[in-house]
Amino acid sequence: MKRRGAFTLLEVMVAIAILGLSAAGGLRLLTISARLLEDVRAERRSLSLARTLWLTAAAGKLDEHGRENDFTWETKSFTFERQPDVPEGFSCRKVVLVQGDTTSSHFKKDNDAFVFYLPDIKNKKERIE
Repeated sequence: MKRRGAFTLLEVMVAIAILGLSAAGGLRLLTISARLLEDVRAERRSLSLARTLWLTAAAGKLDEHGRENDFTWETKSFTFERQPDVPEGFSCRKVVLVQGDTTSSHFKKDNDAFVFYLPDIKNKKERIE
């Protein structure tokens, strides 16, 4: 009996299974990388807005609450109590920057917020004079 040079059904099924697993792994990596890329873009937008808010606050023109594009921010006074290295009367502004609307029902308390602190320029000027 003459044997033909073709693949058996079992060999073809194993090859298709390996190809399917490889494709599934590739798709999983693609979705993870797309999600991480969006996270990096959101962080970059947060940093850019934070830089703008920092410069606005340094000019003394930052409002207590605000909204820009899809970001909301809120500022509060922050004092350093019981810290020996901080001059007396020194305070700063705590700025909380959140993506989305903090007043909507979809806002979660554990939502990722970008927080930074700004030295209180007015107090600093008063201490120098």
